[in-house]
Amino acid sequence: MTNNKIFQCSLCPFYAAYDRYDDKYVDLTISSTKTKNVPAITIDLFEKVYLIRDPFISVKDKDKDDQTKISSLIIGTTCSICSCPVCIHSDCSLFYTRRFCLKCFAQYRSEFPRELLDEIGEKRLEKFL
Repeated sequence: MTNNKIFQCSLCPFYAAYDRYDDKYVDLTISSTKTKNVPAITIDLFEKVYLIRDPFISVKDKDKDDQTKISSLIIGTTCSICSCPVCIHSDCSLFYTRRFCLKCFAQYRSEFPRELLDEIGEKRLEKFL
């Protein structure tokens, strides 16, 4: 079955098929009974994010307990101001109480703490001014 859900960052060329858009990060351990998923870890996030299955984690681990770990990677979310999809790369977005694309951050930079602007740097924001 083909995944038709595609995440596309609005500020860079990054795109990827995503598995879930959720505000929970869940790392599942699939039990050997194959009738229930037992969460190994669940983290409530501050924002809904686009998640993909971690391509660096093998989905086999068919050992004596017959358990498989399913891990995810966060690839992006939406800007809390403009609602555009944005990847989590530092050239595209930042998280400060909520997620902001750098375009909105540049436009409303006077509303943010000066220390945050100093950390981001005017040079990174020039392309959005």
